[in-house]
Amino acid sequence: MAHVSASPLANRALLPAAARIVVKVGSSSLTDEQGRLDPQRLTDLVDVLAARRAAGGAVVLVSSGAIASAIGPLGLAGRPRDLATQQAAASVGQGLLVAHYTRAFA
Repeated sequence: MAHVSASPLANRALLPAAARIVVKVGSSSLTDEQGRLDPQRLTDLVDVLAARRAAGGAVVLVSSGAIASAIGPLGLAGRPRDLATQQAAASVGQGLLVAHYTRAFA
């Protein structure tokens, strides 16, 4: 196994040869300026991952964004601050996020 550095730039050269990559996506990579899920950002990400898969590489996607997915549909002004509302938004948003990914990967 190749040595993996703590520097992301040093590891970039290893990506083409990797049999499997794990991609961790934070909410900020999927949201607009208001903190709401941006379907185009999600679709752009999926296009890159699908191209990697089509080229024969295995891809594991780990995604945040459940709360962000629920902000618009629940009519919230922004990301909730209190734990109970965060949990409620996450429970609603998880299914919505999976639905967005399902449509984008289809």
